[in-house]
Formats: sequence, structure tokens, C-alpha cells
Amino acid sequence: MNLYTVHYRQEAENSLTGMAEDVVLVKDGFNWLALFVPTVWFLAKKMWFVFSIYLLIQAAIMAVVFWADMPSEVLTIMKITGNIILGFEGNNIHRWSLNRQRYRERLTIAARDMIAAEHRFFSYITSGRLFSRRAGEAEFAETAS
Repeated sequence: MNLYTVHYRQEAENSLTGMAEDVVLVKDGFNWLALFVPTVWFLAKKMWFVFSIYLLIQAAIMAVVFWADMPSEVLTIMKITGNIILGFEGNNIHRWSLNRQRYRERLTIAARDMIAAEHRFFSYITSGRLFSRRAGEAEFAETAS
């Protein structure tokens, strides 16, 4: 079983359609894409600020190695070490980036994969509720007992 944190904006809380469009699930644990292709991963997750910091750090490392006249192996070791750190901390960085975009962590779900986690989340938020359609959007309606 994997753990996933569920993030969405408060504005989407009262609308099932808004929540379906706005919800982001982030897996807990090691991130292989962040290890092997961090640039693509940053851009795919729309983490522009983090990507710019990553580029600045990479440029600083290259400048230090170049100006200190260190062997190129030092640069390689530093980049590999940085990517390993990104692999371990990538999902936490993604959560931080979502928090900057006003997404809040709402709950944690245990599931075997992302699809099962989404299914559990939407089953949880729709349990015992009726839906009414207003202006083409499904909104929560309290059950009339």
C-alpha cells in the first residue's frame, strides 16, 4: 500500500465538479522521475519557482567548479548527489509548491495506486450525500432525513 496526500483549494470544497478539476494527489515516498529527469518533472508539475531555483543552483555549482578549476568529476558527483536528494525530497517539494499555490493538504489515503486513491477519495467525499444539478454543475446537497 502507498500513501497519498490529497490537496485542493478551499474554493473547490463545495462543488464536486470544482473538486474533481482541482484535486491533486501526491504519492508519499521516493520519486523516480525527480531522480532521473528533474527538469522535465519540474515543468510537468508546473513548479516554475522551484524550477528557477533548481537552475540557479545548477548554474552556481557549475560556476564554482569552473572558477575553482576543479576536475569535471566533481561536477558529476555534485549533480548526481543533488538528483538523489531530489528523488527523496521531490514529493515534499511538490507539496510545498502546491501550498504556495493555495492548495491545502486535506487528508491522507492509503491505496495500491493513484487510480485506487482517487476512487477512495471521491467515494469518501460523496458517501451519504445526494447531488443536485444547478447551472450545469454538480454541487453537494445535504441529505434530507
